[in-house]
Amino acid sequence: MPTSPTGWTAIFKPYREEPIVGWDDLGYPLIVDPATGKRIDAHDLADHEFCNAERADPAFVGVVPGAGYTVRWDDGSTERVLAFALESTGRLRPVLDSFHGYGEPFYPEGGRPAPRLLGPAVP
Repeated sequence: MPTSPTGWTAIFKPYREEPIVGWDDLGYPLIVDPATGKRIDAHDLADHEFCNAERADPAFVGVVPGAGYTVRWDDGSTERVLAFALESTGRLRPVLDSFHGYGEPFYPEGGRPAPRLLGPAVP
């Protein structure tokens, strides 16, 4: 999915996301019409109903190896960090096993405390 230069994403029904590229004089979000390439009011996207605007997650601009790092959860269990994903904001997010065969960057959710990052073991 394209990244949003404004940091905001338009959400539509049926489900679709489009990056918000600006706002008009009245404060309505503008997107790029995929058919014409022109900026349009998000309310005018054909066959979709604009629902709301949400903060977009920062784009990932790089990945570095996990290099032996682990995280320790509040229950005492540990998990290997596969890599660190670098966001455009400069924040590093640990990439953990999703248990679906691929890694996912970690995002805190639902009040669950973030895990503690543990460095590699030194021999």
